[in-house]
Amino acid sequence: MKYFYLIIGIVFLAACSSGTKVPGNIIQPDEMGSILFDANMAEEFVGSYIVKDTTRNKDVELQKEYQKIYLLYGVTEKKFKESYAFYKAHPPIFKVLMDSLNARAQRRRTEMYRMSD
Repeated sequence: MKYFYLIIGIVFLAACSSGTKVPGNIIQPDEMGSILFDANMAEEFVGSYIVKDTTRNKDVELQKEYQKIYLLYGVTEKKFKESYAFYKAHPPIFKVLMDSLNARAQRRRTEMYRMSD
């Protein structure tokens, strides 16, 4: 009977750990967080400054910014989209990633407010 509990415990631990592990072919959380942070900043930049120039197309300009980010991190658009799909399909991992991203943004805002004083 004690082996039964041991096996159940091992299965439980394996199930829990497999839900939080990011496969090697997926962009790892720290890098994915950095990419998403930069993508958010690019979206803000395009939305705030580029769209004021009516001769420029917002979607085209945003794609240019995304391409710069992919190049910066050495990833392809396909790999980014596959990785993003993985995170969206695994809500517990995605939540941790987004919470980390939110904390990073909050720290940045705090730093900016200190600089303006």
